[in-house]
Amino acid sequence: MKKSLLSLALVCASAQAFDYTISGSAETFTKWGFNNVTPDVATGRAPTDSFTTLFSQLNLKADLGAGFAFGLGGSLAGLAFDSTQGFTASGYSFNASPVQASYFGYSWDKGKVQNYMIQNAYLSYEGTHLYLKAGRYQSGKVGEWFSGYNQGAEGYIQSGAFKLWGFWSNRRAFAYNQWFLDFYRVHGLKKDIFAAGVDLTFGGFKTSVFSYYVDSKVTAPGVSFTYDTNTDFQLSGFRSLTRVRTLFPQALSSFDGLDTSADPKNPKDPDGIGSGQRDWGVINSSSATLWIDQRFDVNNFNFGVGIYKNFGNANELIGRYGNPVLSVVDFWTAGAYDIGQSLSDMVGKDAFTGYGYMGATYGAFNWQVLARGTNSPRSAEQSVALNLGYKIREDFKIGGKLEWFSDTTKAGYNPFQGVIVGQKLTANRTDDRSHIFFYMTHTF
Repeated sequence: MKKSLLSLALVCASAQAFDYTISGSAETFTKWGFNNVTPDVATGRAPTDSFTTLFSQLNLKADLGAGFAFGLGGSLAGLAFDSTQGFTASGYSFNASPVQASYFGYSWDKGKVQNYMIQNAYLSYEGTHLYLKAGRYQSGKVGEWFSGYNQGAEGYIQSGAFKLWGFWSNRRAFAYNQWFLDFYRVHGLKKDIFAAGVDLTFGGFKTSVFSYYVDSKVTAPGVSFTYDTNTDFQLSGFRSLTRVRTLFPQALSSFDGLDTSADPKNPKDPDGIGSGQRDWGVINSSSATLWIDQRFDVNNFNFGVGIYKNFGNANELIGRYGNPVLSVVDFWTAGAYDIGQSLSDMVGKDAFTGYGYMGATYGAFNWQVLARGTNSPRSAEQSVALNLGYKIREDFKIGGKLEWFSDTTKAGYNPFQGVIVGQKLTANRTDDRSHIFFYMTHTF
């Protein structure tokens, strides 16, 4: 009897310790391109895509006690409008949608449209010095060169200023209002991504030494530096934030100097999604990326400048699957028919980019103007964007962007490279890629 009472007491104590939260969102995103020309492959004339999405997500997080937690969540999404569905171009006819196949709804590993997924299914532990998470979850807690949802594991050990971290990725997914792709292998069959690093933080100064690795493809060591003069900045006073990021991808011997085309024996191998459709050329045996960003904050006003430089084809295997520069500049703003798709040549071979920005925050409203210029062997790009955001309530916000974007594709390439391989331009051509973004988000 005493044992039964003790067992009941333990169960009750466990039940009291157990806690959970339910959260979710209902969202929509629209991109509207101003260039609506008729597609023509021979001349490289491609319109700028327009589309509207509907997206919803529901998540459960359960606190299991003693630092352990469990998460489970699913998403539903679809295209309410798509200007690229079933397009034809000078003799070419397509039932597919470049928008859908590129970044909203297509399951690359399964070879079909799939507008639902389980994006969260994880078990985690977080203590004073140790953090571990495994399953499906949103990445970003360790490392800077990988984004989206991860299927794999991550963790760190921290003691004072020292942090040792690492992660493993078997598959990657997107579950957002602009991007929705089920879990897929980034680098093809049996090609997982591994990364590890050491961070040291002293006041406002942080440095990190790390390396990414993909079996038989690439190893990518790097070093990063951050200096923040006011780590507790709250829109009052002065702050200087300096960030330097370096990456040195080294192609492994079995991949050195080879074209990045897909495996012809396995057409579903995601090596052919993106990498096989690039026309940047070979993957160099040794390459590098350098990003420097300097930002100043004066009360609620901010401004800054930066450069992003690739030496060789540095971002083909590491750098376009996650990149710290995305915290400032969005390089997924070109056309859906283009290589990538919609991927700017900012991360292209030997590309150099300079940019500047300024903005301010007034309570629930914020604005920013960002100007960018990029030059690479494949293209030259210039853009000026006005970004706006407004939080109507704690659970409801709207925002958007108006961007002027001029994109010159150089002779020897073709804006249709992402969907039609083979035809090259004999002369440079300039296209208007100007567009509007608009989103609404309700969270609960």
